[in-house]
Amino acid sequence: VREASWRVLKMRHFDVQVIAGIVMHFGKLAEMQTGEGKTLAAVLPAYLNALTGKGVHVLTFNDYLAKRDAEWMGPVYEFLGLTVGYIQEGMTPDERKKAYSSDITYLTAKEAGFDYLKGFLCMDKNDIVQRPFNFAIVDEADSILIDEARIPLVIAGKTQETVADPKRMAELVEMLEPDVDYETDEYERNVYLTDRGLNHVERILKCGNLYDGT
Repeated sequence: VREASWRVLKMRHFDVQVIAGIVMHFGKLAEMQTGEGKTLAAVLPAYLNALTGKGVHVLTFNDYLAKRDAEWMGPVYEFLGLTVGYIQEGMTPDERKKAYSSDITYLTAKEAGFDYLKGFLCMDKNDIVQRPFNFAIVDEADSILIDEARIPLVIAGKTQETVADPKRMAELVEMLEPDVDYETDEYERNVYLTDRGLNHVERILKCGNLYDGT
C-alpha cells in the first residue's frame, strides 16, 4: 500500500502513519493530530482487511468526507485490485447495495446505522442493502463514538392499515396450544409466539383458510 500510494498519488506513508495503520488494524485507537494524514493512514488497515473479500466500512464524520476520501483514495485501492464505493444521503436502495458490495465503502455512521435498521423492515431479504459486517474503521472516533452516540437513530413513519376479522383471529388462536405454541409474561398481558407457534401460524396463513389474501 505504501508503494502503491507513492506510485498513484505521489504520497508515501511516513513511519507514524504506518504505525497508526498497524494500531487500527488491531482494533485500537490511534490518536493523530490534524494534518498528520489520518485519511492516508486508514488506507493501510482498510486494504489489508478487505483482502478477505468480506468488505470494510470506513465511517467518516459527514457525507462530504465520505465522498471526498473515497474519490481521493480510490485510485490506490483500484491500483491494488480492489473496488471502492461511498454512501450519500438520498441514494436509491440499488445505489446503496452497489456501494456496500464494494471491497471498501466510505460512509457516515448515521447512514450505516439507518440502513441497518431499515434492514429489519424488509419483507424480502433481497431488499436488504447491507451484507454481513466484517471490519470498520472509525474516523473522528471521539465524535462518532461519544458525541454522536448520544443521539438515538429512530425510524418513524406510517404503515399500511390492515383490518383483521376478530372472529377469524379467534379461530387462529384456538388452533394454538398454550406453553407450546405461545407463552405469556408473568403478568399474562403480553403474548409471545414460540418457534413452533410461529411455524404453525405461517402454515395456517399459507393455507388461506382464515384470511382473504392478507
